[in-house]
Amino acid sequence: MKMLRMSAAALAAALCSTPAWAQSPPASPASSTEKPGKEETAPQKDASGLILSLASRARYETVGGRPRPGYATSEDAVLLRTGVAIEYGPGAVGIGGELIDSRAYDLDRRSFIRRDDINALEVPQAYIKVRLDGVLGPRGKIAVEAGRFLLNFGSGRLIATDEYRNTVNGFTGLRVDLEPDADTEFALFYVLPQEHLPSAAEDVRRNKVVWDRESFDRVLFGLHAQRKRLPGGLTGELAYYRLAERDAPGHPTADRRLHNLDARLAREPKTGTVDYDAEAVYQFGWASSGTEPEKTPGRVSAGFAHAAIGYSFDTPLKLRLGLFYDVASGDRAGRRFGRFDTLFGSRRDDLGPSGSYAMVARENISAPGIRAEVKPGKRFEVLADYRPIWLASRYDRFAGVSDPSGRSGSFAGHQVEGRVRYWLIPDHLRLESNFALLRKGGFLRNAPGALATNSRMVRFLEANVQVTF
Repeated sequence: MKMLRMSAAALAAALCSTPAWAQSPPASPASSTEKPGKEETAPQKDASGLILSLASRARYETVGGRPRPGYATSEDAVLLRTGVAIEYGPGAVGIGGELIDSRAYDLDRRSFIRRDDINALEVPQAYIKVRLDGVLGPRGKIAVEAGRFLLNFGSGRLIATDEYRNTVNGFTGLRVDLEPDADTEFALFYVLPQEHLPSAAEDVRRNKVVWDRESFDRVLFGLHAQRKRLPGGLTGELAYYRLAERDAPGHPTADRRLHNLDARLAREPKTGTVDYDAEAVYQFGWASSGTEPEKTPGRVSAGFAHAAIGYSFDTPLKLRLGLFYDVASGDRAGRRFGRFDTLFGSRRDDLGPSGSYAMVARENISAPGIRAEVKPGKRFEVLADYRPIWLASRYDRFAGVSDPSGRSGSFAGHQVEGRVRYWLIPDHLRLESNFALLRKGGFLRNAPGALATNSRMVRFLEANVQVTF
């Protein structure tokens, strides 16, 4: 509260001393259908400066042949997410908030649907923000946001609001955006990640309403810098993120003290051109291998890289073909931890569906692939990709399965996954289906503890409908 009071006083002083100010653009609600939390996808204000949006999504998903120890090998689930967002800001100051209700039904005790998908009746956003023009020069802008809000930086592989997932990552604290010119952006932030509650599995399955908590026992801060229109049409990004957490009564943690250095070069897909996306992250610090009190923190040295190249054809189908490669380090023997931690990153765009499937994570993988996308109009789009998946370390886990001896090999399997979308009413009513097939390799068939070894395939299918007003 003290931090928020200081922020509000600083904002008031800036308003009083700065004559040039512009309207504060709205943040996209978490329940939006594309790139939630991005201003470019925000609903339009009316003449009074008010925006109000409502979105509801119903999803059914089914999975079979799952090898993950401790959970059912197959399950069906119904998930519902409803969000109401409001913001008022006719001038430099904007205030807003969002209520999201994320629930799941038809779950048994061995369901893999957990706190990442269930968070009944929560307020991830409740903020005040100010945007001032002309402060940093004729073209410069500065924006300050305080309260509860969403964060999305760069590719979203480390910090993002995942549109596919049934819940969102909310943060409480302060964010400052600086734009010296139209091509340069800096974002500085100091936030407390909101912890989804309740934590007891039975309460989660019952959709029990418990307000999320944030505390100084878990802190995230950092800087993200972006430069557009580099030679070759590239956009460059550099970032530093620091996560520090500690145990609190009733809230054990892995005691992560992680530094993250992130660099990225990207060129957006456009018809008749080659696009690129290359990102590398080095992660170091300290962490424990689990949340149990007896776990001792060890030194972390981990890394992740993503590389992709594609070409968009100038045809009625708007076909794009691309090649990609994802590699994320895993643990090896010794006190040093090598498993990459994706922090609050999004999974769906790169790795496949989460939810009850969630087979491929941004940890312990070496996985090249090929992708095809078509989008012949505003209503219809299809995405499909194929990748073989190896473990970066045969001694670490994949999809919850592990073999510390390393004798089960390092090949996890072949994955084919994709998505189909169709807008019945553009911008208002969307049908979508996601699917994934993973043909198990030797590791998932032979590792001790792996379930459903008599099934050579993990099959996943989901269908959802989203209404937006």
